[in-house]
Amino acid sequence: MDDLKFSELSLAGFTGKARQDFLDALTGDRLQNLRQEVETASEGVLVRSRHQVVVLDFEFTGEVRPVAVKYFARQSAWKDRYDQKRGSKAARSFEAATFLQEHEVATPPPIAYFDRWEGNRLVESFYLSEYLGELKSFKTELIRLYESNGPCEALVGLLEHVGDALRKMHDAGFYHRDLGNQNIELLKSDDDRTEVHFLDLNRGRVRDELSLRERAQDFSRLKLPSAFLEIFFRIYWHSKVPADFRKEVARQRRRFFWWQKSRRLRHPIKSYRKSRRNKSKKSLRLEDVWIWDNRSAQASITLDKADRRKRHSWLNNCKVAYSTLKAAWAVRRQYRLNMKEAFTDRVSLSGRIGMSLEPTDLDFDQQLPFLEDLGKVPVLLRFGHHEGKDQWDRSIGYLDSLHKKGYPLIVAVLQDRRSVLEPDSWKNFLDYLFENIAGKVEKVEIGHVINRVKWGIHDLREYKQLMAPVVALREAYSEIEIVGPACIDFEMHHTVAALENLPAGLRFGALSHHLYVDRRGAPENKQGAFGTVEKVALLKAISENSHHCDGRVLVSEVNWPLVNTGSWSPVAASYLPKGAKGSRVHVSEEQYGHYMIRYLALVLCSGFVEQVYWWRLVAHGFGLIDERDSSGWRERVGFRMLKAFLQQLGQATFVEKLDTPENVYALRFERGAEQVVLLWCNGCEFSGPWPLDFDQALDAQGGAIELRRVGEEPVYLVQSRG
Repeated sequence: MDDLKFSELSLAGFTGKARQDFLDALTGDRLQNLRQEVETASEGVLVRSRHQVVVLDFEFTGEVRPVAVKYFARQSAWKDRYDQKRGSKAARSFEAATFLQEHEVATPPPIAYFDRWEGNRLVESFYLSEYLGELKSFKTELIRLYESNGPCEALVGLLEHVGDALRKMHDAGFYHRDLGNQNIELLKSDDDRTEVHFLDLNRGRVRDELSLRERAQDFSRLKLPSAFLEIFFRIYWHSKVPADFRKEVARQRRRFFWWQKSRRLRHPIKSYRKSRRNKSKKSLRLEDVWIWDNRSAQASITLDKADRRKRHSWLNNCKVAYSTLKAAWAVRRQYRLNMKEAFTDRVSLSGRIGMSLEPTDLDFDQQLPFLEDLGKVPVLLRFGHHEGKDQWDRSIGYLDSLHKKGYPLIVAVLQDRRSVLEPDSWKNFLDYLFENIAGKVEKVEIGHVINRVKWGIHDLREYKQLMAPVVALREAYSEIEIVGPACIDFEMHHTVAALENLPAGLRFGALSHHLYVDRRGAPENKQGAFGTVEKVALLKAISENSHHCDGRVLVSEVNWPLVNTGSWSPVAASYLPKGAKGSRVHVSEEQYGHYMIRYLALVLCSGFVEQVYWWRLVAHGFGLIDERDSSGWRERVGFRMLKAFLQQLGQATFVEKLDTPENVYALRFERGAEQVVLLWCNGCEFSGPWPLDFDQALDAQGGAIELRRVGEEPVYLVQSRG
């Protein structure tokens, strides 16, 4: 590459190296006045700090071009002695940049460096490189993504670009030794690719091969939320992260942390001045970063398990334990009574199965024909604080349209981390929302998965603060039923504690919960002593025992994750390496449909759950409609199963659970003059005797079949009394 041919420079007291096309046009006067040019420049200033960087015009063989000039400030005598042996910062930057260019690792192409020495003292030192236009630092881009709440896809894409570039630099043999977020720059190329450039190279070292320790040390100054740092590791290694590397990174990061902490002792005056300058600046803490994942329609995990545990203080854990112990005896007693009464009451299924629609990332109107196929089922719409007013207004418009069509409506309100950090913004959001949905919705669920740190609530004190504005709203809009606390999974101690720590004056109309059981596979499978029926019986007992809600239960969110849906799956990581299989809890589309029907039948017919809202109608990773199919929006088999379930039993009344062999389930319903038995097995097959003298047998999709045996797929046995 011709541009990498350099010549020695000795001019006007300066020594160094320069590219030939630059050297031919350089004059002694320009060199002698360069420091003054840098210090007095009013335009093209990139860095105005101890070391200054400005953009100046220079002539290259008849063409005037901009050049980035970095002026290194005077330093101590002992550092000058070091630089006499190892080369100045400018010289080291130049040599490092030349090395990277030769190995096709991106950095602004070097042009020259020159130093002026007076005896043993370095009095002026410059490093010049091509000015590539406006670079955007990794630090700046991360902050932009943090402040806009993502999306996760963009953040992971950024980490992929930087991780691959860092690996390439290390594999070339360059050890940076000062790799902070601000020393990584991003540049959009002409073909819209993101080029990653490495800056501030003067501390770097060239090795034949970097050791694990050296690779790890270059990670020690990078600032990322801990869960995304783990993603960054996986991107860098393209496979499993070596355990020794992970340990070394942890050690180096601890070392750097304490080195930073000791700065006040090492440089007290400089640290004081810096703290005064930064006093008015509000920086976002990494533990407060909240990132939205639009593929799986949920908040991303930003903190690893250790950091998540740190968010739950000792005092908070004591509050959870105290609330649980205080309620334990009464809840246990009520739970036993509930289990004795399971499946003993008649239950009408009319209006008990609801569907969730997506108002943000999908064409809303395109979802409506599928919804209409299911009939006038209750509909749940989510409103997120992070979405902003424009999206709220669009979603309110969709809600108005559904209300006019006669759909019963429930709204689920999602908080983010900013809801806690900026309580006025959260209150204004709730006020605006209630004002615009009043008279149209029956229920509002406030608080979303409050027992998961990734959803922005770190402790019960913050949850209480989050719910404080709801007290006045409940009084002002008494016709709207407030439900909560919307915890997730089988973590009932958090549910009890959340109910016990509501602000004074607030009482839920019903207990809402996101009861996922996908990690157990089939809904009948046990987690300890608790299958799905036992779990909803316990939820019912908690609601009946609590003074902070009525004794009713809503399951406001449930589904199973679908196999081969990658990052769109709700249980997938934010980043999946190529060829990764994903979580073992994924199920096929057929299993998904079977489990859904069985889940709905069990929780509703047991008598413990008033309504279930399926999450959701359209979603590639977990919905009943696949919007990413190559042929267009595609009905999954689960959609047809739910449609058949609603046609057969949506207006029926559950009567009794019939006696059957173990792992065989038979629920009897009345449908006008007909009887219907829903029959299935869990982990076995059954070939009779049949629990009903039926006239017709239908498969899970409503098609007539000749019944010989029953397995995992539910079937309908229909008997006409006429």
